[in-house]
Amino acid sequence: MGIPHLITFLQPYSEAESIEGRHVVIDGPGFAYHIYHACLSARPAAWNPFEAAPSYEELGKASIAWLDGLRDNDVEIKKIYFDGFLPPLKLDTRMERLMRQTNQLNQYHVSNATPCRASFPPLDNPPGGPFHTASVKSKLSALPPSPFLVPAVLEALLDSNQYRERTEVVPGEADLYCAKYLSQHGGVVLTGDSDLLVHDLGNGAVSFFRDITPDKRALSVQVYRPTAIVERLDLPKSHGLHAFAFEISMDSHGTFRKLLADARSLKTATASPSEFKRFSKEYRQLPAPLEAKHPTNLFPLLRSLDPRISEFVLQYPYLARIAGQDEVTEGSQTFHVFLPFLLDCPVRTNAWEVSTVIRQLAYGLINLIVPENQQRLTVSEHRKQQDKSTGRELQLPNLPQIPEACTAITTLYSQLQQNFPGVSGSQIWTAIAIHQEIEYSYSRAKIPLCKPVVQQLADLENEYNMRNKSKNLTWDIVQFFAQIQGSYYSFRILKQIMSLVVSHGPPQSLPEPLLHLHRQLESLPNLRDLPGLDSAPSIIGSLGKRAISTITSHSSMDEEATADPQESRRARKKKRKRNQSAAGASSGCQKPTNPFELLGDE
Repeated sequence: MGIPHLITFLQPYSEAESIEGRHVVIDGPGFAYHIYHACLSARPAAWNPFEAAPSYEELGKASIAWLDGLRDNDVEIKKIYFDGFLPPLKLDTRMERLMRQTNQLNQYHVSNATPCRASFPPLDNPPGGPFHTASVKSKLSALPPSPFLVPAVLEALLDSNQYRERTEVVPGEADLYCAKYLSQHGGVVLTGDSDLLVHDLGNGAVSFFRDITPDKRALSVQVYRPTAIVERLDLPKSHGLHAFAFEISMDSHGTFRKLLADARSLKTATASPSEFKRFSKEYRQLPAPLEAKHPTNLFPLLRSLDPRISEFVLQYPYLARIAGQDEVTEGSQTFHVFLPFLLDCPVRTNAWEVSTVIRQLAYGLINLIVPENQQRLTVSEHRKQQDKSTGRELQLPNLPQIPEACTAITTLYSQLQQNFPGVSGSQIWTAIAIHQEIEYSYSRAKIPLCKPVVQQLADLENEYNMRNKSKNLTWDIVQFFAQIQGSYYSFRILKQIMSLVVSHGPPQSLPEPLLHLHRQLESLPNLRDLPGLDSAPSIIGSLGKRAISTITSHSSMDEEATADPQESRRARKKKRKRNQSAAGASSGCQKPTNPFELLGDE
């Protein structure tokens, strides 16, 4: 998050230098956000954040181009660290960020009856290369960033032969690992976060992404050397910039002169020792890394998970130790999952909802490999929040339910594959996402959103709208697209956790339906291949004109919903269970294909 005004106060004590020949360590999350804002500035013709947002493929390419630009200036990139664990003391900070994002989306929805145009402007190539970026118009940053920004950049780096070995998802916060590397090896850390100025960097230095600028044939950058700054400011060496940063955190409106005088005398640190101790704990130096124990083949997997997925699995002490976490938290505290923030329609059901069952299965798989005393019955999932709630408690499947749930998904995949011959594997996952929305809607006595959206997408293509240039997306389309994204990512969570379970092995100890589903998930598209909102009209079109009716015909609730759409949800649920019990008794071996029935209804 950074310390307000710290960079402003210390900027006069930095020095402009060439970056050529430097050894650098990169703060991964800060890098991802820098690339995102650079891409936003490359769409000056965009009217709003939806139109300005780069695709995940564009983000990946821009990331590689930026790093290549450093290497062209003889910069040696040593490490690129991404956060992989959320310390408990940062829980409130994460909730505050989620509340702020929720408020942003709500305000945008109130102010914009039409979210965006259907035709998005192309991404402009910066005329001077990746380090020439313009300022971003405020209207283009009125929404939270793309939900899968950080994992998309991480994915691009891990797929790159040049940067794969330098990229790591660490079992803690990235800035701690950046600081530890610099304290041991020296060099410069590139970041967007002023917090790194407060860490113990030894003889290392800090530079900020935004300060890297082309200078004739080279790149120049502002370099902050904390040890030199401490000497120039005459701060106590025992406390260094900790004391000055603490004064700012306690009095954000204080003048530089006053804050510096108080820091030199350790005024506030002495008066509030417990608060200073709590503040300093965030900047502690990491101890020597723990040796990986147990199945060592899990270590590289744990160091390459998407950050939010890593945050979940490393709450299990067994896996945290394998990952080399410095302080493994024991106990039975609530496990929290913070999902990426989907940009959906705020007045509709959260877009994550329709794919909840897939994530329940994913979370429950960890119980297959951790000790019995660490197995969980529930997790608390955070999607959107108006206040500091504890999130939504999700029940996890018990172990006998897991093979059945896996079978239900593989059966549905095979059925849809048969009904859409010739389409790609990635399009089958789109069909599954639509199927989930239909199932969910019918189970709640609602009309599936995909039906009006199909008509709205068709209207976008008609001649009248094209002639009158009134091609705008609706909030229904935004919601539908967000639900498909949520489904894709829920299966990505399932795929990554399942890979962890399969790699833990031995395979013969795992149920065959799980292994079968693991093989099917290989066709799940990468983030760079996800369709963007600008291609929303083609999402259904790629499956064919009769896609919705074909998918609907496989809905286990379509017949009863059509027969009596006014029937209450409770009555229909009881009726459905009676019908399934009767069908099971008569057929003996018939299994339901609906995972909602297997994992239960929230």
